[in-house]
Amino acid sequence: MMKIARALATLLAVLAASPALAAGWTAPAYTLRLNSFATSDAFPGSLNSGPDQGLEPRAELATSRRFAAAYKLGLTASAGGTLQNQFTRGNYGWLGLASSLRRDKTTLTLEGLWTPKRNKFPTDPAEGGQFAGTELTAGVRRSLGERARLRLEGTLERSRGRAALGVFTLTPSRGIELRAEGLYENDDARARKWDKIERWAGAGVVWSDFKWRSDLGLRSGVRSYEHAIAPEANFLRRDQWIDLRLRLTRVLAPGLAASIGASAENQTSSRADRAFNQNAVTLGLEWNGGGK
Repeated sequence: MMKIARALATLLAVLAASPALAAGWTAPAYTLRLNSFATSDAFPGSLNSGPDQGLEPRAELATSRRFAAAYKLGLTASAGGTLQNQFTRGNYGWLGLASSLRRDKTTLTLEGLWTPKRNKFPTDPAEGGQFAGTELTAGVRRSLGERARLRLEGTLERSRGRAALGVFTLTPSRGIELRAEGLYENDDARARKWDKIERWAGAGVVWSDFKWRSDLGLRSGVRSYEHAIAPEANFLRRDQWIDLRLRLTRVLAPGLAASIGASAENQTSSRADRAFNQNAVTLGLEWNGGGK
């Protein structure tokens, strides 16, 4: 985590200096988030997992510039991590860089994410969950009239994973947003038995006013391991899951907000040892400032 912190400090210093080096860039705006969580199952579906608590810090710094009046370019540097209390081998950090180019009602996005070291299955060493990850996501966002928006994204991962995401948002009236979303992911793992295809669809609704915001979402998906062969453990394995989440956010003061969230996930599987129920609660604070 210290390496991540030093890299973030260098990255943010460069971004913060850019407005002074090039006229037209806005002053950097920052966002700091700190979430705490408690979960009934830290690594669902993994052997020897159990309850845990932890922190999820995140920091962002962003600036933008207009070109020829019609275009707006945005740059964002971010970093974060997960710090767990019991299963500390699962702690990890990440760094991200993102850019966006907006013209009229269309925005093009490009994001990169680097995870130097992570263990997805720290409670079950036999699963070999250690990896270093890099991923690149390209997307397009388009306003459809005054009340609808569409977002399409494609992601490539260093481990040969590929994913496509689509999100449609409708605003029938002020303060209410309806959301439909779906994802298709093909993960080519190093070990054939872990190659998997996942598909999920979801829906959500957001209500907000000048102080409160609530976000309720439901997702349901299927995961299959089509390349595993007998007698490998994942031969003919198929998982089905459903996930329900609710988050309430309240503005406490200009630039400061607090949130509380809860989630419940249930997974059934053709492998009895990979079925689970997980419940979690989160508390968060967010600070915004700078810019203009």
